[in-house]
Amino acid sequence: MRTLFVHERFGALGGAEANILLTAGELRRRGHTVGILHGPATGRCEAQWSEVFSRAFPLRKKQAYESVQAALWEFEPDLLYVHKMSELDVMESLLGSGIPVIRMVHDHDLYCMRSYKYNFFTRKICRRAASAYCLFGCAAFLARNREGRFPFKWVSYLAKRKEIRLNHKCTRLIVATQYMREELARNGFDADRVEVLPPVPRPSETSLRSNFSRNLLIFAGQIIRGKGVDVLLESLARVNVPFECIILGDGNHRSYCEQLSRELGLESRVHFKGFIPQNEIKEYYREATAVVLSSVWPEPFVCAMACPSWPSTPAASRNG
Repeated sequence: MRTLFVHERFGALGGAEANILLTAGELRRRGHTVGILHGPATGRCEAQWSEVFSRAFPLRKKQAYESVQAALWEFEPDLLYVHKMSELDVMESLLGSGIPVIRMVHDHDLYCMRSYKYNFFTRKICRRAASAYCLFGCAAFLARNREGRFPFKWVSYLAKRKEIRLNHKCTRLIVATQYMREELARNGFDADRVEVLPPVPRPSETSLRSNFSRNLLIFAGQIIRGKGVDVLLESLARVNVPFECIILGDGNHRSYCEQLSRELGLESRVHFKGFIPQNEIKEYYREATAVVLSSVWPEPFVCAMACPSWPSTPAASRNG
């Protein structure tokens, strides 16, 4: 079978990208042909992605329709496997192609204007479907602008409603948890077309066991506000026994968390290592006592993909 993956990036970054690479690699190992239609490159581990995907088709921003049609014409896929893709013209072209479209819903981007399903000010988790409340109760029409000159950007409620309606047309949707299936049903998706496939592979390496010689804690993920690294640091400041914590990852909240770590007097025990390729994270896990998951948003995608050969169970989570 010929499967064309569709994603907003090319290269390693977070859990979604780890899932894509592992899935595509396994399909290829089983004899399938995999290609990818993608947005901008991340600059990280791109050679590994080029090795897995037999063909890569860049999305030209001002020629989205032409990019999609060229990829479909050249690759001739039997299946379209969409991951993170919010460009409405791209989705319209894919769904209008007559080829079955499978959508992997990695997070809350599809139905939440703020993307993380919790109130920015109170950090209370939102349990509502997308509605006019997003405008008046959450002020979600304004979001941080990290790319332009202005600090905020406009988020269109009507565009979000259109995106939801478009994705209702997908042949099948895949999620990691029953919670995500319920969120999609809350937003009008047919629950019978939503498949729960937890990303927890069968362990293949028994040498990865908790190591209690160092009291070493590992956090692996993007350092963004919803991941709660600041909450983790505030908790670690209360720990009285010797420990070491290694933070693996990068993101727009990193500088704030590094400053907070210094203010809390943790700089000798907490170390920020930055982005680490997936194939190197395992070496940190070999020495770990526990892996921590400190998310303050309703975490939709379990961190088991961080080390596909280790039976990873989050050791600490604010949301349980």
